[in-house]
Amino acid sequence: MMFTVSMFVRMLDMTIVTVALPAISRDYHVDTVSAGVVVVSYLLGLVIGIPAANWCGDRWGTKQVFVLGLVVFTLTSVACGVAQNLPQLMIFRLFQGLSGGLFGPVVMAMLVRTFPPEERIKASRVMTIPIAAAPLIGSVLGGFIADSLSWRWIFYINLPIGVAATLFALFFLDDDGVRARNPFDVLGFVYAAGGLTLLMYGLNKSVTEGWTSALVLGCVVGGVVLLGLLVFTELRAAHPLLDLRVFGNHIFRISSGIILMITAFNAAYNFVFPLLYQEVFGRSALRVGIDIGPAAIGAIAGAQVAVKMYHRLGPRRHLLVSLTASFVGLALMALIDVDTQRWLVWLIMLYTGAVSAIAYNAAQTTSFATLTPHQVGVASSLFSTATQTGAALGVSLLSTVLAGLGTTTDGGAPDLSTYQMGFVITSGLAIVALLLTLRVRDSEAAGTLESKPEKESVADANPAP
Repeated sequence: MMFTVSMFVRMLDMTIVTVALPAISRDYHVDTVSAGVVVVSYLLGLVIGIPAANWCGDRWGTKQVFVLGLVVFTLTSVACGVAQNLPQLMIFRLFQGLSGGLFGPVVMAMLVRTFPPEERIKASRVMTIPIAAAPLIGSVLGGFIADSLSWRWIFYINLPIGVAATLFALFFLDDDGVRARNPFDVLGFVYAAGGLTLLMYGLNKSVTEGWTSALVLGCVVGGVVLLGLLVFTELRAAHPLLDLRVFGNHIFRISSGIILMITAFNAAYNFVFPLLYQEVFGRSALRVGIDIGPAAIGAIAGAQVAVKMYHRLGPRRHLLVSLTASFVGLALMALIDVDTQRWLVWLIMLYTGAVSAIAYNAAQTTSFATLTPHQVGVASSLFSTATQTGAALGVSLLSTVLAGLGTTTDGGAPDLSTYQMGFVITSGLAIVALLLTLRVRDSEAAGTLESKPEKESVADANPAP
């Protein structure tokens, strides 16, 4: 229940804002691509908060961290609603994401520990519901609010949700009783937070400044250097904030890379599609929300199919089939134009949502296949970091592509080909995931497969009188 609530709240606040970006850009008198920093800053906050989540959960307990994260998330949501300019909104969104990053990994670690490996693919059916339902509700609700009310209400609606979730956690969530006294790895946190911040900020500023800008180059290079120092430091620390030694586990390393690519292409097409529909086709925000909704319905349906596919095909073939299908769906999006029938758009979105969810569930299940109970907590933080980093990279990459190619023609009209190229590049991320899948070994994830019951012997079936 706590995992469902936390993931729903976090995903809702990402997707609901994407649909409202044009309204935000008009209010603040900036272009829509530049307003994308509102999405990136939230994702960046998640990435910064996640590494510290496991340490906080071990130190103060899961319940306390969960409640603290919800309270701060709710308060910063209200702050976002009253922001007077884009820089203020960006800062409040950063802290909103930071608080959201606190409560996700600790609950995920509890979930992984609760279910044995062979049951985790089944548990993923439930876990997928909030991840898929939030974009559906967020896109439609965000479109309605942007068209009928002020965009600020997309943040104010978090107030009743946050209060209800906090009260539920206070009364019904048990304290796990686990307490650890390991010192906080300040240096590791500074390197992780600083490196990711500089890298993501540099990617985002490349949209308006260009890749030759000293600011962009300085941020990107500085981010890479800090992340390099993070690796060097964490591998030698006695109590690392991010125990990167877990990446020595082959199946966890490969599956995390696949998850990064899946979340990147999901975030990318969810970022481009609303812009295409509103900026090029002139559709309303509500229409965008309704037309992107079938992707979420497909994801929920795909999660239910994934269980049988996984046990029948095995992890490797499951991922190969579903990622190939994801590539096809993303490539089809590049063919959408103003004359495309609405039912066909719905069908493409439904299909793409289903096959990407099937791939995600398999990669998530294989990630923790051979980890010890002690490694699960650390791995949950790293896994969540990979997930949110992938989403941030997907949005930043597509923002850069749209700005680099130009979203208007020489005559000032919206350029459809730029958005179509964005979908083509998004499909390329699925190819990267496919290449990583070639390194998946079914033998390493054998523990996640259901063991077939042995047939009764004749003697057992027909006992002697």
